[in-house]
Amino acid sequence: MLLLALALSPLRPAAGRIIGPPSSLEEPANDTVTVYFPFIPAEQDNAVELQYGIVFISSAEGLADEQQYQNALSLDPAWNRWPLYWFYVETSPGVFNWTTQDAAIQGDIAHNLRTNAILLGTPAFYATEAPEVDLDDPLPRSPISLPTPQTATPVGLYDPIFDDGTDVPGLGKGINSNNVWARFVFTAVNRYKPGGVLAQANGWPAGQGITHWEMWNEPDLSWFWDGTLADYARLLKVGYLAARQADPNAQVLFGGLANNFNYLNYYADVLAVYSSDPIAVPYNYFHDILATHNYLYAWRSWFHIDRVRSAQQALGLAKPIWLNETGVPAWDDYPGPVWEPTSPLRASMSEQANFLVQSTFYATYAGAEAIFYFQLYDGCGNQPVGTDFPPHNGELCDENGRLIYDPQYPCAGDAYGLFRNPSDAVCFSQHPQPETPRPVATTYQFLATTFNGVEPYWWLRTGGSDPNNGTQEWIAFYRPATRQRIVGLWARHGNDETAVLPATAGSALLLHPDGTGQTIVPSDGHYTLLLPGATNQNAPWDPTLFPIGGSPLILVEYDYNHIGPPPQASAED
Repeated sequence: MLLLALALSPLRPAAGRIIGPPSSLEEPANDTVTVYFPFIPAEQDNAVELQYGIVFISSAEGLADEQQYQNALSLDPAWNRWPLYWFYVETSPGVFNWTTQDAAIQGDIAHNLRTNAILLGTPAFYATEAPEVDLDDPLPRSPISLPTPQTATPVGLYDPIFDDGTDVPGLGKGINSNNVWARFVFTAVNRYKPGGVLAQANGWPAGQGITHWEMWNEPDLSWFWDGTLADYARLLKVGYLAARQADPNAQVLFGGLANNFNYLNYYADVLAVYSSDPIAVPYNYFHDILATHNYLYAWRSWFHIDRVRSAQQALGLAKPIWLNETGVPAWDDYPGPVWEPTSPLRASMSEQANFLVQSTFYATYAGAEAIFYFQLYDGCGNQPVGTDFPPHNGELCDENGRLIYDPQYPCAGDAYGLFRNPSDAVCFSQHPQPETPRPVATTYQFLATTFNGVEPYWWLRTGGSDPNNGTQEWIAFYRPATRQRIVGLWARHGNDETAVLPATAGSALLLHPDGTGQTIVPSDGHYTLLLPGATNQNAPWDPTLFPIGGSPLILVEYDYNHIGPPPQASAED
C-alpha cells in the first residue's frame, strides 16, 4: 500500500508540511479505452482557463519566509493549498486561537495568491469515541495519516445545523452550537471570507479573502476519515450549509479524493446518499467543486476525472473538477534512494517532469479546470518529523531500510518538491544545493504560463494494429483565441517510436518539457518525430507497466480550418 498521505513535517523549526497522495497498489481492470474523440466544431468555444496551484507554498504550521514565497512565485501559480486544522484552532471547547492561521492567510494575500483552504481534523474532545491518546499532546505523530482522534466523526454532527432546529438555511438564522462542526466551519468562513473579520481588521479591498473551502482531505482513506460514507455525506452537507450561511458566495469543494481502488465509487455513493435528501437539489448537492488526486500513473488523471464526471452526468450535474494534488517523488536526488532505480512509486527527475506534462494533458482532456502540483518543497515527505541524514548511496541503510545508526528513522525519503529543502529544514536538510529547483519546476512554470485557454480536440492511441490502444499517445487541444492546435505526443511503452503526424500549416513550434524548442517544417504534409521510449517501471502492482510515458513532445501549430484529427494517423516502430 502506498504510504503517501498527511503528516506534520515542518520545513523550518516552526514550520510544517502536511497532505499527501493516494494509496493503493491495485490496478484498475484495464487501461485499454476507446480514445478516439471527434473534434469540436469551430463555432463552439469550450476553452478552459486552467487554474494552476501548488500545495504547501505556505501553511499555518509552516509559514513561508520571503525566499520560499519568491521561489513559488517564480513558477507563476495562482493558488496555494494548505490545511486549516480544526484541532489546532479550537484548543478547548469553544475557545479558538487563529494566530498562525491569520499569519498564513495574510501571507497569501500579500503575495497575491488565492487560498484553497482545507478544513479537517477533529479535536480530541469532540471525537465520537474516547481516544486512546494523550490529550495534552495533540500533534499528529504518524507520517502517513491523521491519527486517532483527528480522523473521527465529530460529536453533534447529526444535530440540526441551525438554531431553529432545522437544516434549512435562512436569513438571520444562527448556528446550533451543539453541532460543533457547523460552528467551526461557520466561524472559519466568517473570519476569512472577503469582507470578513480578518479582511476588516486589515483594511483589505473588496474580494480579498478566502473564497474556496475544501471539506476534509481524502475522506475515502481511513487514515484521514474513519467515519462511514454516510458520515462524510453528513459532514459535507453540514459544512456546505454552514459555509454558505457565513458567505453566500463561498465555493465548497468535496474533499479531494485519494481514489482508493478499494472504493472507487466513493463520490457516486455520496451522491446516492443525497438522492433521498429533499434539499439536496436546491442546495447543489452540497458542493460546488469536486476535487481529486493522482500520483505516479499519469493516465489515471484522465481515468479518475472521467469517472466522477460520469457520476455527475448521471444526475444531470456539471460541476467543475479540480486535480488539486498530482505529482511523483524522485528517487535519483537526495533524499530519495539514489541507489534504487526501481524504487516503488518513484521516478527519476526527468520522469518527474514528464509525468507533470502527461498528467496535465490527461486531466485537461478529461475536463479538469485546475491543476495543483504536490508540493513546493520536499518537507518531510512520508517520513517521521526529524528524519535527516547526509547524502549516501545506501551504505547508511540496514536490512530493513532504516538508518543503521538510528533505526527509528528510514534511510531514504520522498523528493516531491519543485524545490529542494533549505538547509535549516527539520527533515532532509543536507542537500548540497539547498533550496534550488528541480527540472520539474521549469516544467511547471512552462505549463502554467503557456498551456491555457484550450479545449479538448482529439485523442488517438496510434501505432500498431489496434487504433484505440497503440504504442503512442497523441492528445490534441484547440486554442480558439489563437486558432492553434496543441498536440502532446509520447511513447507509451519502452521502445522508441517514430510518429508521423499530418500537418495543418506550413510550420510548427516543437517544444520539450523544459519549454525549449524549435520551429520545424513538414515534409510531404507530415511531421516525422522521434518519441523516446518510456523508462519508468516503478509501479509495484505491475513491474511490466510504464506508468509514465516517454519524454513528451508538444507541437503547436496553426489550424485555421479546425479540421480535426488525422483520418489515418500513421506510425513506425
